[in-house]
Amino acid sequence: MSVHFLRSRPVLRGLGFVLGLGLIVAWASLSLRLHTRPDTIHNMSHILHGQPLEFGDDTSAVHPFYNRVLFPALLTALSHGLHVLSESQWYILLRIATVILGLGAFALTCVRALRVTPRDFRFATALMAVSMIATFGYPWEDPTDVLDVCAQALSVLAALEGRFVLCLALAAFFACNRESAAYAGIVWFVLAPGPRSWPRRGAEAVAISIASYAVAMAIRLSVSSTGSMNWIPLPHNFQAFELAVGHFTLVNWLAGLFAVTLFLSCSLDIKESLVRRFVLLAAIFALPAVLFGYVDDLRVFLPCAVMLCFAVAASRGIDKES
Repeated sequence: MSVHFLRSRPVLRGLGFVLGLGLIVAWASLSLRLHTRPDTIHNMSHILHGQPLEFGDDTSAVHPFYNRVLFPALLTALSHGLHVLSESQWYILLRIATVILGLGAFALTCVRALRVTPRDFRFATALMAVSMIATFGYPWEDPTDVLDVCAQALSVLAALEGRFVLCLALAAFFACNRESAAYAGIVWFVLAPGPRSWPRRGAEAVAISIASYAVAMAIRLSVSSTGSMNWIPLPHNFQAFELAVGHFTLVNWLAGLFAVTLFLSCSLDIKESLVRRFVLLAAIFALPAVLFGYVDDLRVFLPCAVMLCFAVAASRGIDKES
């Protein structure tokens, strides 16, 4: 990548846009969860050492979160290795950096793999930012969320470019952040180009997902014996759906989920094959969100939002299928 390219006005404007947008999203996240930040920072070291997590007055050691060591490890390394800032200040800087990284990965994929115009990449990235902010209603901040946006975006880039080894490596690496990195196998199966037979495509997808989840499980088992298995919170989710429908208001989680879905769906060109594939991925990812996540925490639907935002970008790409 030449210096001239990096200094070109469209590139500088794009970098500035991602930086500014990332700062806005990070500001929203940090401001809304100011009162629970001490709990969040306290839980970072607890995740690394397999200790019970604290949520206000509640504690629990039975969480499938003990593979989520990437952000805590970075925070610990910086706060203990560089004493120029406090742990809280390093947390804020890392949060800002990871938000920018997540949006930057999304923007890079839009430009490189979907080949959208600068105006359309800004539009799609802004939709991604709004979708991220819509998930900030939960009281406790989870630093894995925007890193997962990065993981999903880069897996789409690797899949669309047909780079199997890269997709596999990304899935394994980001399993240290969130177990949904294993979705990269599904992304590969749906999006990978080229004359691959279905058995080969399926075998590659399974290999990516299994390798990623194996890394997550290995980390969990090495950190904590109590949080090695996923929970299945279906009773809670059924009750949450019942309460949300029976006592529907414009401020509950179901209204937020509906609003984000409607907001993104209105910008789709469903006639395009690639757009339909991204919508299919969003629908597929909704299933594990309901099975393994608490639906009233909209962060579990972020991979779905990522795919819908890519569907918007694909709707506006300059090389759409005719």
